[in-house]
Amino acid sequence: MNYFYSQNHQQLLSKLVNNAVFPTLIEYLHHHQEEDIILRELKKNFDQPKFEAFLDQLIDENLIKRENRRYKLNFPIFEEETYQKEIEEAAAQILQAISHLSQTEKQLVMGNECWQECFVSNSTYFYATLEDLIPVTRQVAGNENYRFVSLNYHNKLSYSLANYFYLQKKQLPVPSEFLKLVELIGDVNETYYFDQVEVIIERIQAQKYKNRRSSIFFDSLILSNTVKVVKTDDQLNYQLALPLVKTANSRRQLPKIAAGRTVEEHAYIARKVYDRLIKELNLADFSYIEKIN
Repeated sequence: MNYFYSQNHQQLLSKLVNNAVFPTLIEYLHHHQEEDIILRELKKNFDQPKFEAFLDQLIDENLIKRENRRYKLNFPIFEEETYQKEIEEAAAQILQAISHLSQTEKQLVMGNECWQECFVSNSTYFYATLEDLIPVTRQVAGNENYRFVSLNYHNKLSYSLANYFYLQKKQLPVPSEFLKLVELIGDVNETYYFDQVEVIIERIQAQKYKNRRSSIFFDSLILSNTVKVVKTDDQLNYQLALPLVKTANSRRQLPKIAAGRTVEEHAYIARKVYDRLIKELNLADFSYIEKIN
């Protein structure tokens, strides 16, 4: 079983879901959902220390319902066949709306408008599925003027600055392909780093950047495949290797997904629509830069 929940409650829910007892307990309650399960029955099957305290946490977060001293799951478990037609129609409408765009523009829509519709919500939700979904993440790093964005469609993070700073912030193990960046910029402050990078990007865009002396900030842009060297007329010039989009110019209206559904249903259907779009558009991991106006 796979679990999905809102970003606005992620830290606590992640801790609960990653508890070793959680999946076994959920499977047990799901398997016995037609029965009246009392605390004595649960304690007989789950003798871990502090089990009751953990159970109370799940009740506090509305993941388990306790009523008349009986315990039941309190979140939906979705199956695609229930919503398949709605998922297919929503994906088809979005594909039609963006059919005139280039592949790069479609990727940008997936990272901005489509991501906003499918994943950004002020509502709290939690649901489960019995199916495997594409592991989708969107990492963002930058300062008040530039955002570096990476869309990841695999468990392994692609090599990019946005993903690098995500690993640093979360203090996660660094994959081998990032080690040269670690040696170059280490745990540099994110805002300070991108303030320096902003100056370089502005000059490159104005075709005025001259790499007269060594700079770890410029070197990191080359190393991370953010900037590329172009030789013309025996001169070295520099260009951005990633698409640069201005936020004010990039917003497109997309068809709404799952209007009138519950918060959990909308989250599930939107997640499935995003999965379908990834497959239909044959998308790979993608990074880009947003200039914030």
